[in-house]
Amino acid sequence: MQPQRRRIIREELLRSIAWIGLGIVGWPLVISEVAWLDATALTVFGLPALTWALLTTGAIGIRAATSAELQVQTPAGLVMSLLFGTMLGGVGAVSLVTAGEYSALWVTVAYVGVTVITILWYWFVIPGAVTAKMTA
Repeated sequence: MQPQRRRIIREELLRSIAWIGLGIVGWPLVISEVAWLDATALTVFGLPALTWALLTTGAIGIRAATSAELQVQTPAGLVMSLLFGTMLGGVGAVSLVTAGEYSALWVTVAYVGVTVITILWYWFVIPGAVTAKMTA
């Protein structure tokens, strides 16, 4: 196996720990909320494993085919990641209020608080830590 391909596979397998963790937590929540999906061993363990396998092999395939690093290495990439995370948090907050029947006031306060703390963290800590890299 080529050293470059071995490095890609190793990095993506390490990143895939997050995918399997999200699958193990997320799929049972979906299964418990959806009436037409039964909680069987296949759905509770199979769906997270299938999600993990598809996302991991997809990322490995994309990196092998395009030789892209798929890493946040520039300040612009970090800003895009923070914006995406903020938008995803907003969707989660709306979901908690509408489907989870949580208090809109407390969810909004928590969402705004986390967003402000993230902006302050980025403003004071991150710009000096991330440097743009030249690629050939």
